[in-house]
Amino acid sequence: MTQDGRATTGAGGSDAADRRARRADEAVLLVAGAVDLVLERAEETVRQVRSLLTRSDLGALAQDLRRDLVARGRTSGFDPVRAVSAPPHLELLAQRARTRLEREGRLDRGPAGDGAGRTADGSERRPR
Repeated sequence: MTQDGRATTGAGGSDAADRRARRADEAVLLVAGAVDLVLERAEETVRQVRSLLTRSDLGALAQDLRRDLVARGRTSGFDPVRAVSAPPHLELLAQRARTRLEREGRLDRGPAGDGAGRTADGSERRPR
């Protein structure tokens, strides 16, 4: 008999089979424990929301929450003006790549100066 109460078969492969069975049992118990934890948290959240919705000062509470979140945003160091005025990331990468290719002589600007010319090896550059 094993520690968990199962009988052993006495065959040569029973140890490996027992290990596989224990791992399978443990996996099922892990999943069941995780589901139980999630359901417990969900029940707690539902209770909190229910008690929140029954408050008579819900509007004032929402305003307090809004002010608190704005204050947290200010203290986080995030600057919305700088974030809006920042150039697009991919545009910066494209400009850097074009500058590097021009510096290395692998990109001809073309007659119009728009970069639609030929590459250094003579192949035609396709405009996008």
